[in-house]
Amino acid sequence: MNAPVPSSVLLQAQTAQDTPAPERDLVAYVRQGQMPVSELVQHAEQLQQSGHLQAASNLYALWLAHHEDHRKHLIWFNHGSLLQQLGQLPQAQAAYEQAIALSPGFAQAHINLGLVLEKQGQSDQAIAAWARLTGQRYAHEPVAPDMLTTALNHIGRLHENNKNYRHALEALEHSLQVNPKQTGVIQHWVHIRQKACEWPVYKPLPGISKNDMVMATSPLAMLALTEDPLMQLLSSHAFVARTYGLREEWLCTVKQYHHGKKRIGFVSGDLREHAVGFLLPTMLKGIDRDAYEVYAYDFTVDDGTRHRRELLAMFDQVRPVHTLSDRQTAEQVLADEIDVLIDLHGLSAGARPGIFALHPAPKQGTYLGFIGTTGMPWFDFVITDKNALPPEHVEFFMEKPLYVEGSFIPLTPPDEELPVVTRADVGLPEGAFVMGAFGNVYKITPEMFAVWMRLLARIPDAVLWLIDDNPTTTENLKNHARVAQADLSRIVFSARTVHKEFCARLKLCDVYLDTYPYNCGSTTNDVIRAGVPLVTRYGRTMVSRMGLSILSSSRVVNLAAYDDSSYIKIVEDVRIIIENSNNFEYKFDSYGFINLNFNDENLGEK
Repeated sequence: MNAPVPSSVLLQAQTAQDTPAPERDLVAYVRQGQMPVSELVQHAEQLQQSGHLQAASNLYALWLAHHEDHRKHLIWFNHGSLLQQLGQLPQAQAAYEQAIALSPGFAQAHINLGLVLEKQGQSDQAIAAWARLTGQRYAHEPVAPDMLTTALNHIGRLHENNKNYRHALEALEHSLQVNPKQTGVIQHWVHIRQKACEWPVYKPLPGISKNDMVMATSPLAMLALTEDPLMQLLSSHAFVARTYGLREEWLCTVKQYHHGKKRIGFVSGDLREHAVGFLLPTMLKGIDRDAYEVYAYDFTVDDGTRHRRELLAMFDQVRPVHTLSDRQTAEQVLADEIDVLIDLHGLSAGARPGIFALHPAPKQGTYLGFIGTTGMPWFDFVITDKNALPPEHVEFFMEKPLYVEGSFIPLTPPDEELPVVTRADVGLPEGAFVMGAFGNVYKITPEMFAVWMRLLARIPDAVLWLIDDNPTTTENLKNHARVAQADLSRIVFSARTVHKEFCARLKLCDVYLDTYPYNCGSTTNDVIRAGVPLVTRYGRTMVSRMGLSILSSSRVVNLAAYDDSSYIKIVEDVRIIIENSNNFEYKFDSYGFINLNFNDENLGEK
């Protein structure tokens, strides 16, 4: 949206006085105040095409200082666009403001002004800039529909980023009233409703059918909406088709290399303090370094933590690729002659599927980042286990399962360096039976929340402990609890905190309540490390069987429920154990070092 107005547009409005001048000293010519707009833009475009953006910007500035023209707002806009590209944001802001002052209805200038303000960290001002444009929808010369939806979508996006979900939903619903055929907007609207715990998630909207909403639902959102594996497959397939449009190429033309050690490459932007980053060290320790050499293709934004430094040190080779294009990264993989390339994103945020669509390695797979089928044809396998993805459910995956022993989620030893946290510190009653549930809020469904309300009603001294993720969601959950006639004093909300304190807080729980159909993953590992009983429910999807996978490897499968009634009974049984002062204990043969076997027979054709 920050592209300059091209000369072709301005030439359409060329006047008789716009005849190009012969070659002469350009600066002197501009200072005379006689250079036509069309000639100015042509000169500026030539400078841009030759890579001289600053010179083009300077040319615009010089012209603006010496000319008057009814199209001057367009030149201010072009000048702002170049300044924006050059990273000179305060100057770009001033240029866009000049364009708007000359032409208050100049929609593109309002859009770009908001983007520049956002880039400078001025969220409120950015939203105000877009709101001034949306406020013109009923003016004498109304805003073009595409500009109006663009402004509303930016407002919704920024409110979503700031977790102002109620305002985000309002903006997107207004956008969909203008144009209900915006699949991407429907997609975001659905997931924001999940994150806000606005139930039911699929709310009727004018001109949009429930089928439209289902088809627009993102794969991540679908994981938390249903335990129907076919729906998850269809959602992933539809998302990949409409989002990426990548053409497959086969850069790697060999079926296998013949290295002394097989080379395994991991591609990730989450090699940091992140759910994936916390689980990787144990998995990396489980790789036999006598048989395999391990590479990282890292595009992580460096968080400067000790965890990241130690994680990177576990790879034999680290290739920073954050400045490389997908093709350049794939060419690096090809040059390294990687035997097996593993994606750690799947369909999660930050994914770079363009690398894998180029097939730079003989075999390619996915692990951890997205716990479901990706719908991507360029993946040969998914790393999993037979509890998480039983053979009878494989038909709903495009990837062939590469099974590991135990759980595909590596269990890590307890952290001995945790801060001391008491119940009083977080507002928990000392003698209560504390039921913790700290999964991401979009994983909370009305059905699961109703089960938790039933537990509060059945266990008089129970307290439900939840994450205070954002004001909208917390208020909505309180309202849902009021409808269930629950005592709000028995529901405690705590703000998010750093990982070590989070792990320390977990020890204050008597039981941990897993979500369904999207189980906790990395958090479950933290619960096990804390020695807290995890009560989970499992279904037919891989993501709904993560808890079962971990509990089976810990030999406490009796904590896994197959329906709501058994879930409630297991929690009540845990309550009796606590009441009788019996200690609960997980049983491990050893902590989960996954033994990955990348033999060719395991990575055979799908």
